[in-house]
Amino acid sequence: MAVKLKDADHALEPRGTLALKPIPVLGTIVLLGAIVQLILGFVVAGGMDSLVRVHILFGFVGLALVIALLVIAFRTKTATLYSKLAMIILVIVVLAQVGLGPQLLGGVESLALSHEANGFVVIILSLLTGGITFWSAKRKVKA
Repeated sequence: MAVKLKDADHALEPRGTLALKPIPVLGTIVLLGAIVQLILGFVVAGGMDSLVRVHILFGFVGLALVIALLVIAFRTKTATLYSKLAMIILVIVVLAQVGLGPQLLGGVESLALSHEANGFVVIILSLLTGGITFWSAKRKVKA
């Protein structure tokens, strides 16, 4: 009795392992990071200047993660047009956030409201992108 290679590979996998897909994991990290960033931003705006560098670091890491998600979305054949558009908009908004930050540090206080509003937009777009990805994956499973 011959064992197919596919069956043998499956037999070697430990039971109970969780296979994580990169897009949902990165999307969750982006969403949680955006929430932490929003909280950090309000803490920094409240006068805790010692956290400014952490806020800046999280901003650049978030930008890199969002760009990585965009690249993955365009390389994945199953990504919908809606998810690609949402990711493009998310990258633009995060890029605007990273651009507004140094201006706020330079003393342009009139941009504070825009920076705060963009923080909420990043969270909403992250949720929207996750919802689109979940909806399209669920729809393809049914088809």
